Amino acid sequence: MNRAERGRQDKLVNKDSQKKPVASISSKEAHSYLQNGVTYHQHGNFVKAIAFYKKCLGIQPDNIAAMCNLGGALQITGALDDAAAVLQKAISIKPDYAGAYNNLGQVKQDQGLLDEAKICFQKAISFNPSFVQAYNNLGNMQQMDANLDRAVACYQKAISLQPNFAQAYNNLGNVLREQGHLDLAVENLQKAISLQPGYAEAYSNLAYAKQEQGKLDEAIANNQKAISLDPDFAEAYSNLGAALKDKGRLEEGIQNFRKAISLKADLIDAHNNLIFCIDAISQATSDMFCLERQNWAKIHAEPLKALWQPHSNKPEPHRKLRIGYVGADFRQHSAANIFGPMLINHNRDKFSIFCYAGNSEEDELTAKFKSVATKWVNTSRMTDEELAAIIRKDEIDILVDLAGHTKGSRLLTYARKPAPIQVTAWGYPHGTGMEAMDYLFADPIFIPVSQRKKYSENIIDLPSVIHLNSDIVFPEPKPPPACQVGYITFGAFNRIVKYNEAVYALWSEILQRIPSAKLLIKTATLDLEKRRQEVVSNFKIHGILPERLILLGKTSKQEHLAAHHLVDIMLDPFPHNGGMTTLESLRMGVPVLTCENMSRCPTSASILNQLGLDEWRAINGADYLKKAIGFADDIQVLQHLREELPKRFVTSVLGDSQLYVNKVEAIYRLVWQKWCVQKHDNVEVMP
Repeated sequence: MNRAERGRQDKLVNKDSQKKPVASISSKEAHSYLQNGVTYHQHGNFVKAIAFYKKCLGIQPDNIAAMCNLGGALQITGALDDAAAVLQKAISIKPDYAGAYNNLGQVKQDQGLLDEAKICFQKAISFNPSFVQAYNNLGNMQQMDANLDRAVACYQKAISLQPNFAQAYNNLGNVLREQGHLDLAVENLQKAISLQPGYAEAYSNLAYAKQEQGKLDEAIANNQKAISLDPDFAEAYSNLGAALKDKGRLEEGIQNFRKAISLKADLIDAHNNLIFCIDAISQATSDMFCLERQNWAKIHAEPLKALWQPHSNKPEPHRKLRIGYVGADFRQHSAANIFGPMLINHNRDKFSIFCYAGNSEEDELTAKFKSVATKWVNTSRMTDEELAAIIRKDEIDILVDLAGHTKGSRLLTYARKPAPIQVTAWGYPHGTGMEAMDYLFADPIFIPVSQRKKYSENIIDLPSVIHLNSDIVFPEPKPPPACQVGYITFGAFNRIVKYNEAVYALWSEILQRIPSAKLLIKTATLDLEKRRQEVVSNFKIHGILPERLILLGKTSKQEHLAAHHLVDIMLDPFPHNGGMTTLESLRMGVPVLTCENMSRCPTSASILNQLGLDEWRAINGADYLKKAIGFADDIQVLQHLREELPKRFVTSVLGDSQLYVNKVEAIYRLVWQKWCVQKHDNVEVMP
C-alpha cells in the first residue's frame, strides 16, 4: 500500500545568482523600477513585480538583471513559455550569465523538459563553480533521473559551499531515505530543521523517514508539527494519514486523507490510501467502498478519456497475443508469489509477455522474471503519460493491472486506454471504479453475484481468485504442536493493521474459553518493542495476560514458513482477511478459521472452498467462536489435516501453477476473441 506521499523536494524560488539583482544602470528611473520589482518580488506580489520589471526593460531593453528576475517571476505565475523566452534572451546578451541559466533550468523543469533543465544547471555551475542553488537544483534533477549517488554528491557540494543551507540538507535527507540510509536521512533532516525551525517540508520528510523506521508515533508528531507550521500542506496531511493507517487508527487516517484531498484534489496517493482505509474499517459497506472508487474515477480518470484513441491491434482471433503486466512488485513479495507463475509458466507459443516494472529494488526473482519476458521496462521514474505511450507503441493486446489502488498504482496509465483490453487482477479487490478497465478477475465467493452490479468492470470468474506459486520450496509438515505440548496454539500471521478492536475481542474470548491455549502472532513490525506492547495491551484490556501470547517478528522466508510448525489452528482476521497468509498456512497443513460474512472480501473462504474445507467458514462471530472451540478439542482432525492438506493443496488449482496459468490463458483467449468480433463489427467505442 502507498505508505506516504513522496517527500516534497524543496526547489528554491527563482533568483539571480547574486544575493540581489544588480546591473549597470545609467537611468535613475530604470533603477527605481528594478528596485520596486525586487521589493514586490521578495514580498510575494509577483504581478506587480512583473509590471515593474517590464517598465525597467522598457527603458533599458538589455538589462539582464531585470530579465533574469522577470523570468523568475513569470515562472512562479505559471507563464512558463514567456519566462523561458525572457531568460534565453538574457543568455543571448550575456552567454556566461550563470543566474539566467539557473532560472531557465527551473523553468525547463516545470515544463517537464528535464534533460534540458539538467543541462542548464550544469552550465550555471560551469560559469559559477560556487553557485550553491544550482548544485541543489541539479541534485533534484539527478534524483528524478534515479541517479541517487550523483544527487547526493550535488547536495553535499552545496552544503560544503554553504553549511547553513537548510534546503540542501532537506533534499539530501530525502535521497538518503530513498537509498535506505534511514539513520543518515534522519540526521540530515533534523539538521535542516535546526537551521530553519519553521521548515514544514523538512518536518514532513522527517516524518516519512521515521515511518520507514517503524517509529510511527514520531512520524505522527512530526507530521502534526508540519501541519501546524503550514495548515494548507496537503502532503503532510496525507503522510499523517499514512502513519495513522499503519498504526491501525484507520478512522483518523480517513479524516486526514480527506483533508489532503480537499486541499489538493489531484493528490492521487492520498485518495488511494483513503480507499484502502475505507475498505478496512469494520463499519464500511460495499456501497461505501464502491462509491469512493467512483469518486476517485470521476476526479482522476474521467478527464483523461479525451485522450483515448482507436487501437490498431490486428483483430485475428488465434494469433500470438502480447500480454502486458504493470506492477511494482516484480521481486520477492507476497504479490509476486501470486501473479509470478503467469510470467514464468506462460505458453511461449501463444503469448508474448511484456513487463512494466515499477519496483526500483531487484533480486533473484526479478532476474527470473526478466529471463522469461519478451520485453522488460523499468517504469519507476516514468510518468503515467510516458508509460501509456510505450504500451501503445508495444501494441499490447491485453494489459493486466497488478496493483489496483495500492502502492505502485498506475491506474492513470490505464485511464488513457493504451490497450484494447484492460484487466485488473491479483492486485486488490473490489475493482477500480474506472470505465477504462474492462474486466476484473474474481471468483463466485470472492465477489458474490448479488454484489456485481455495483462494479464498473465486467467480472470474470477464475477457478480461484488467487493461487500459490508452486515453485516455492516448503518445509516438510510436522505433527500439530498440541500433540507434544498438550495445549492448543492458535496463530495469526497477518499484518497488524488488519487487527482491530473486534478482532482482539473475539480472539480474547476464544482464549478465555480455552484457558490452556496460547496465541502466536507473527509479523515484521513486532520487532519494535512499542508495537509488541500495543498488542499486549489490546489483549490485556480483555483479560488476557501477556504469558498467553507468543510474539514473533521478521524472519527469513524459510524461517517464516517453518513457524507454522508452532501453530495448530490459524485465525483469520476481519473485515480484512488473509490471502497469501491463508495459502501458506494451508500449504503447511495448518487449517485456517475464517469469518466469511464479516469479511470485506472473503478470500480465505474462497480458498477453503477449493480445498473442501467449508466447515472452517464461520458465518458470524458466534459461529467463529463455536468452531474455534470445537476444532481445538479435536486433535485427531488436526492431525489428519496436517498430513492431508499439503497433498490436497499441491494437486489443486491453488498449488498447481501450470494448471492455474492454463486456465487463465484460456480466459485471455476468450476475451480477445470477443474483442475481435466487436472490432469486425465496428463497435469499439471511442469518444
